[in-house]
Parts: sequence; structure tokens; C-alpha cells
Amino acid sequence: MIKVLNQIGMNGWVILLGCLCMVSCILFSGCSDDDENNNRERYITQLTEERNVVDYLLKNSTYGTEPGTYPEKSKAILETTIAEIDDFVSRLNNGETTNQQTVDTLVEKAEEAMKKFKGSVILDVSEEQRNLQQLKNKLSELQNILETSVYGTEPGTYPESSKSILDTAIQELTTLINQVSSGSITLTNVMVEEAIQKADGEINSFRETQIETETFYNLVVNGNNGGYIDFGYHKEFADFGNKQHAALTIELWVKIDEYCTKQYEDNSTYLAACNDNSWGGWRIYSRFHTGGDDDLIRATIAYDKDGKVELWEPSYASPLMGYQTWMHYAIVYDEDGVPGEDQDERFRMFYNGEKKGGSIRLGQDVRHWAYTADSYHQAQIPMTAFCRLRADGTRMEYFSGSIKYMRIWKKARTADEIRASAEGNCTIDPTDPNLVCAWDFVISKTDLDMTKTEFKDLTGRYTAVLKGGAENFNWKPISNN
Repeated sequence: MIKVLNQIGMNGWVILLGCLCMVSCILFSGCSDDDENNNRERYITQLTEERNVVDYLLKNSTYGTEPGTYPEKSKAILETTIAEIDDFVSRLNNGETTNQQTVDTLVEKAEEAMKKFKGSVILDVSEEQRNLQQLKNKLSELQNILETSVYGTEPGTYPESSKSILDTAIQELTTLINQVSSGSITLTNVMVEEAIQKADGEINSFRETQIETETFYNLVVNGNNGGYIDFGYHKEFADFGNKQHAALTIELWVKIDEYCTKQYEDNSTYLAACNDNSWGGWRIYSRFHTGGDDDLIRATIAYDKDGKVELWEPSYASPLMGYQTWMHYAIVYDEDGVPGEDQDERFRMFYNGEKKGGSIRLGQDVRHWAYTADSYHQAQIPMTAFCRLRADGTRMEYFSGSIKYMRIWKKARTADEIRASAEGNCTIDPTDPNLVCAWDFVISKTDLDMTKTEFKDLTGRYTAVLKGGAENFNWKPISNN
């Protein structure tokens, strides 16, 4: 062996070692991910254990101004540390990598924070010193509010001029503390109470100057008492592209305060562009409302079968969907196949951003939407919300509640796009050529007009009209939903 090594020489030996290392890396590279995961779990365990120690100290310490207690402001020392650990652990859980040295540094920082916290304990001092500490604590509170508040002209900020309120309070309290510290005055309990009460009053005065955050309101419709929204008849509400290649997406948020109360009617219609005569168009609605597993959200789409009207009615069953809580509901229909699905799959339903419920499968050479659109146009059926209309114009299958961010597209939106809407991204481009119509039915306090009954859609092409009497419509602050 020695002879071989001598023959290879030092340079050759280095090359040989490098080759062996490369082979080892190739053979065992599969272990690196497991090692990383194991290390990450170990780091998370270490940090979680340290966090628990800090949290226990925070929650089991006594706060006040008496000897043996901790000042209220000392909580921030531990709370900041806990927040830092939580943020770091969250990033590790999301796949971020680190090393033992970084973890040890964070643990040492937590230990130092606990040491600093324990050092802030109030010792057995005179009553005057305790009173003075109360004033210093209040001074720190004033300074913290002044430094951490956001100033500007936007809602939620404070005007720059409001700083003077806190500046004056800080100056007065600082002067009092300096007088006591220098021995020029003797601090009494009454003086402390009066100074703190005055400082708290200045804090309240400062808070009152905060620029009011804009309040928004949702439209609430009492459909059970006659209220509904009439969007009128427009061919575009059922004309979704070239015949034999039609595609549509309908989505909205809906909250049902009270299901249909009419005897023998167990449907509550969100939106409808059909009637009980021609059945042209479409509708989306809830059915049954028993609170059991047979509750449905469902769509109806008409088609022609051998000269007779047939209905597709795919649905999804679950108890009380959208009842007294907001749900996002969407349907997608595409004659050329729903995006992301088999080409024969023509329909998809979405509940809170997830694909749910039945489907419509057709052979690739089969098309039906032309019949649906033609029937709708022939009957010139108005599109309505909170009910559907009979052929004679009377209401049926209504409900009471709210809808918002209603959109109709003449394209099949993808599952990712619908999920984004369900997660709250309801912003749209009103000039999008594939957007048929859109209403938010969400109004700011600035624009709120309780007497208004007509609302242009975001494209500017169509008008929604509130019908059934002013007593059946209300605007409710979103914060109260």
C-alpha cells in the first residue's frame, strides 16, 4: 500500500481523495434532506423550549409598584423576545434553513432578556421612591406612545400637530420628576395621583385625534319581505362567447340571514337568469336548509334533449353553508373543458375556494349552451338577486341576507384565480374584455346614501335596481357582520 502511495505521489493522492469524496456525495446525497429536516426539528424544539421558559416567567411574575414586583413596562422585554422566537420558528416551519450557531445566539439573547427582566424587580424602597417610580413609568409610557405612533393624513394615523399634546405632557411630568429628584419638593400620594390622572387625560386627548379609519357597509336585503335586485335583461348575461365554445364563470360572496320562509319553497336563490317557463339561462342557490347533511348549494343550467327541456343541477351538500356567515361561491362552465380538468369535464363548483360537488361530463363533440342562451334571449328574462322571477314577473324562491363582490365572466377562470377571490383578492380590471359585469355592493361611509336605489356596475354598462320597497334594504357596517 505504501509503495502504491509513493507511486501516486502527493498530487495524485489529493486527486484520489477528491474523487472518493465525489463518489461519497453521489451515493449518499439522499441523506442531506433528511439531515436538514432532522436539524430543523431539533432547532425548533430548542427554541420552543426556551420560549416556554420565557413565557412562564412573563405569565407568572407579579407586576406593580410594590417591592418584589416588576414594573408593567418590563413585560415588553420578554414579549419582544417571545415575538422574535415565534417569528424565527415560523420561518423554520416554512422551510427556511439555519445552523446551530444562529439558534444558540437566539437562545443566549433570550437568557439575557430574562436576566434583564429579573434585574428590573422593584426593591424595598421608601414610599417616595415608589411614588417617583410610578411617575417615571408614566413618563416612559408617554414617550413610547409619542415615538411609536404613526403620523400623517391617512386613516389610522395621527396629525403631526397632535405631537404637541404628548410633548406638553412629557415636559410637565419631566419637570415634576426633576423637582422631586433634586429635593426641591416632597412628593405625596395625592401629587402622584393627580399627575398620573392628568397624563392619562393627555393620552386620551391624543388618541381622540387619530384620523378615523374609513367604515364600509354591506347591502342587506330582506328578500322574505319583498326586497330583491333587478339587473334587467341583457343578452350578455347569457351570451358567453362563440356558440359551441361558450365559457362562463359566476362568483360572489353570500351571507344568508334567513332562508326562504314561503311555505313549500325550499330554495333560496342567490342569482338567477331564468324563469319557470323557458328555463333559459342559469341560476345559483341554496336548497333544503334543514341543518343536516342534505343541505345543498346548487346550480341549474338548462339544455335541450331531443326537443325537450332538461336541467343539469350539480350540487354540493353540507349543513347550513353560508348561513349567518360569509361564504364564497363560484361555478365554472366551459364547452371546451374546464381548465385543469379532463376535456370532457364541462362544469366545476367552488365553495370557499375549493372544488366541491357534482360535475357535468359531456363528449368532446357535444355542445348544449346554444340552447340555453337562445331560450334566455327569446324570453328576455331579467337577471335578479335574492329571488328568481316567474314568467309573469312575480317573485319566488327568495331569501334575506347579503351578497357582495358579484362577478360574471365570459371565460372559465382557473382554480387558482377563484381561490384568490375566496382569500379576499376581489380587485378586478373593469376594462377586462372577458368581464361581463361586476357589482361590489360594498360602500364607504363617505359614499353612503340610504335613499339610493340604482347602482352602476364596475364596467359602467349595466344598472342594478333595488326593488320591493325602501324598508327592505339596509346598509350594515362591515365591522358588525
